[in-house]
Amino acid sequence: MTSSRWIGSIELWLDSIPEKLEVGESTFSVCRSASKEHREQSERSKWAVVMSEFAPICIYLVISPLVSLISLGLPFLFASNSSTYPEKLSAYECGSDPSGDARSRFDIRFYLVSILFIIPDLEVTFFFPWAVSPNKIDPFGSWSMMAFLLILTIGSLYEWKRGASDRE
Repeated sequence: MTSSRWIGSIELWLDSIPEKLEVGESTFSVCRSASKEHREQSERSKWAVVMSEFAPICIYLVISPLVSLISLGLPFLFASNSSTYPEKLSAYECGSDPSGDARSRFDIRFYLVSILFIIPDLEVTFFFPWAVSPNKIDPFGSWSMMAFLLILTIGSLYEWKRGASDRE
């Protein structure tokens, strides 16, 4: 039997003892009342510990929607409904009137170029911890970073051989 089960069985036994014996005040009634007080105090302290740990999260969950709703609602309160200047409602394109359709298709190569520019940004996020504290990284971390470098090198060589970054 574990100690918590022993304590639970002792507490059940103490709960079964009457508050006062017919002989008078006894040690059992003192133990029983002390045990109840101790349990109530420990339950209150456990609840206080739980609430002290979760209080910042609860505060955040209450305040963040309030801030969001306030920031969304303030423009509706203070903005004017009608614009007296039609120029404010027109699209602005480098100081001249807009020309052409805004929904023209892009060539797929533009998307490829954008992906090729995002890859080095992601590399930096993985290399930063390795560069900042190289002495704290264990051999597994070093070898995994070398494997990551090898994969990136193979991908870059494949991209170069296929001519993905060449302009036509």
